[in-house]
Amino acid sequence: MIGGLLPSMVDRALVSFLEEDLPEGDLTSRLFFSDPASNRRAEAAIMAEESGVLAGAPFIPRIFSLLGGEVAVNWKVPEGGALLPGQVVGVFSGPLLDLLSGERLSLNLLKHLSAIATTTRRYVEATRAARPSGMRPLRITETRKTLPGLRLFQKYAVRIGGGVPHRSSLSSGILIKDNHIVGVGSVTRALRLARERAPHPYRIEIEVDTPSQALEAAAEGAEILLLDNMSVSVMADLVPRLREKNPDILLEVSGGLTLEKVREISGLDIDLCSVGALTHSPGDLSLRLDFLG
Repeated sequence: MIGGLLPSMVDRALVSFLEEDLPEGDLTSRLFFSDPASNRRAEAAIMAEESGVLAGAPFIPRIFSLLGGEVAVNWKVPEGGALLPGQVVGVFSGPLLDLLSGERLSLNLLKHLSAIATTTRRYVEATRAARPSGMRPLRITETRKTLPGLRLFQKYAVRIGGGVPHRSSLSSGILIKDNHIVGVGSVTRALRLARERAPHPYRIEIEVDTPSQALEAAAEGAEILLLDNMSVSVMADLVPRLREKNPDILLEVSGGLTLEKVREISGLDIDLCSVGALTHSPGDLSLRLDFLG
């Protein structure tokens, strides 16, 4: 396994990235380093330019391996470890042509995944600090708002940051959303049809965006409720009523969850916060690659 992921799945994705970036090799670098005499061994260091969390390290040696190169990577910071400005994150050593060919893809992936892990860690720490003692942990999870081709890696980075996984695809879980409810006519009918037709042993989650829908779903025995785009004041009134109807119901909150809003709702008796921003707008963590000597 590579970072807990099936190697064949990782390789298929990385190969597609390489095919996009250098389908016929690195033309410019080949002009200078294509013969053994000029393609000398060199070292390059990845440097952190801001604080954050490292994510993506297990995939980098695989990139160079798929390129057919002989690049060794010596990580100075473990996966999931804290990064500080000016810190050496890792040192690459190998032939110049190999280093230059895999440099940009490696850096792009590390910057993006580290930004996701860093953002996730901030949410996890914010909920931990704001959650009253004695309450069950409030978990942070992601959504399917991922970039095409990157979902496998983006969801991996959320886990590195301390988040928990949500469904990985439309095939991996049952989540009744607003359009499903409109299509079948009501919350109750949607839950009954899903319960009748769902394969064993899947749990059924339903998304609701009004208190009346939430109470209807709880009365119908919903296992998981996703409270979508509700205000803090509405949820403060609603959550105790839902617990009264069904103490074991799993309550997930989503929709516009900034760090400040997550802190505000940490005192409510909810179980999960699903945050689309973890994967759709984390930005990049500032890293650079410096050749040494």
